[in-house]
Amino acid sequence: MTHPDPGVEPVPPITVPSRPSSDRAAIAYLAPLFAYIGSASVESWIPGVGDHSAPAVYPWVYASRVVLVSVVAWWFRWTWRDLTPWPGPREVAAAILAGLVVFGFWIGLEGLYPALPFLGKRVAFDPGVLSPGARALFIAVRMLGLVALVPLIEELFWRSFLIRWLIDVDFQAVVIGRVTPASALVTSVFFALVHPEWLPALLTGLIWAGLLAATRSVSACVVSHAVANAALGSYVIVTGHWIYW
Repeated sequence: MTHPDPGVEPVPPITVPSRPSSDRAAIAYLAPLFAYIGSASVESWIPGVGDHSAPAVYPWVYASRVVLVSVVAWWFRWTWRDLTPWPGPREVAAAILAGLVVFGFWIGLEGLYPALPFLGKRVAFDPGVLSPGARALFIAVRMLGLVALVPLIEELFWRSFLIRWLIDVDFQAVVIGRVTPASALVTSVFFALVHPEWLPALLTGLIWAGLLAATRSVSACVVSHAVANAALGSYVIVTGHWIYW
């Protein structure tokens, strides 16, 4: 029989940190998006904001939404690990191209498909009614939300969480980037149902599901989403077509 050397300290056992249950993990993906959508719903009930009859109030309300959603997203920032690894040059190029195609759909299809009343409609806000300083600040905050915040929280929900959850409710067991025809279609349909511009949104969901399948990268989808939103935001600023804001 051998005996341990009294001069050698025993090696502690290796412990593997347990992952949160799928139900608890799902909350981390749902909370930022629900905070964004929920705050938009509350916004419509604030006097002078939903109908923009008090234009000076709306920028402050929107800025408050950005702060709220940013705090929630930061609280659940462990989900950001899904963004790794970062896509390579080819994947980034594909993401940029897909984003520009998406932008083309949103602008090019306008007025060519029937509106669905149950999806509601956007109320245009023209920041030209604000003072020059307030206008510049609002546009900066609006673009920050449009290009940085929304792509992050939406892609983590739609293309990291929901598309995997539809494959297996234990979505953490599904490899990021795995896409099935059913999960691509269902996520795209739901994505369409939360946008008044349902047809461009449906096509967008399919494009980004395809991008995810091709690149296996949620970050590529975030880049593509950011490119599309940046192009749309720039188009709105240049043309004054404020309905998309």
